[in-house]
Amino acid sequence: MTFSHNNDAVWNTAWEWVVREHEQPLDDAARDELAAWISADPAHRRAYMEAARRWLAAALIPPPDDTDPHS
Repeated sequence: MTFSHNNDAVWNTAWEWVVREHEQPLDDAARDELAAWISADPAHRRAYMEAARRWLAAALIPPPDDTDPHS
């Protein structure tokens, strides 16, 4: 299942958690907050897992080559 991220509060929250986790390690309070959010609704878990998959997939895509051989 994939999620649309357009104006979807659950998706946006899931994505924010994934980004936050990768910016710096979560402290105990943040880990507890994330666990509670994921446990609160099966849709939260699905959105979080999808966001995490997309984050990992994006890391596998090489950055664009901005060099223009005709410049």
